[in-house]
Amino acid sequence: MKSREYICSSHTVSGVMPGGPVASRHGFGERVEACAAAGFTGMCLHFRDYAEQRARGFGDGELRAILDVHGIKHVSVEFLTDWFMDAEAGLASRRNEETAFRAAAAFGAKVVNVGPDLGERGISLGTMQDKFRDLCSRAAENDFTIALELVAWGNVRDVDTALAIIGDIPNAGLVIDSWHIFRAGVPLGDLGRIPADKVLCVQVNDADEVPAGQLSTETMNRKLCGQGGFDLAGFAATLEATGVSVPFSVEVISPDLAALCLSEAASTSFDTASTCFS
Repeated sequence: MKSREYICSSHTVSGVMPGGPVASRHGFGERVEACAAAGFTGMCLHFRDYAEQRARGFGDGELRAILDVHGIKHVSVEFLTDWFMDAEAGLASRRNEETAFRAAAAFGAKVVNVGPDLGERGISLGTMQDKFRDLCSRAAENDFTIALELVAWGNVRDVDTALAIIGDIPNAGLVIDSWHIFRAGVPLGDLGRIPADKVLCVQVNDADEVPAGQLSTETMNRKLCGQGGFDLAGFAATLEATGVSVPFSVEVISPDLAALCLSEAASTSFDTASTCFS
């Protein structure tokens, strides 16, 4: 069996919690070096991170060279959450989209991850389908693919809804995150109904078997792979049985992990994942 490769998700080694004033407290080059040293062969980078690096004077070529010199070959960009907005948020969402596309071009990424509506706007399935098709059409002009993530408290939290939105769009697929799959109560068997070539990103992490409190709060306190109660062995086996072969992206959002030094955060997240899925 071919050894599994692992991607380090942006939050795992950012050293900060999501939503803060900066995308990371560690330098870009230092993060890339630490991830490569730990064993990761890929990184999922936030478009905010790209904007911050450009503001600090880095050029696109410099950023790409840092990834290349450390052997980071699987690169994706995250995480658009306002692509379906109209009117009042339209200009801001389009600016975010443009930044994400520029980041993908700079990093050599072909996949941009997006989320569903995480609020209570009551956006219809039809509107989501139309907006998503429009987004994919714009992405196709740049040869990018859009990956839609199922989110446990969002308006795309089950396989049927996710498949209905991506439909037959050629440059569309899904992000499957173990935390959201288990917290949304998605049966593992449902994952087997997703065509393997439509699973563009698999994110792995762990948590207690029984949720505690509001999901949007609990998701900020994830556990390292193998240190919680998720059936990660069954999760991985289900995906492998359907032919999914993309690297696993380790996405552990946790104040404890964020507080660690960079090298320890990278090595601990890699070691626990590789042990869990060996």
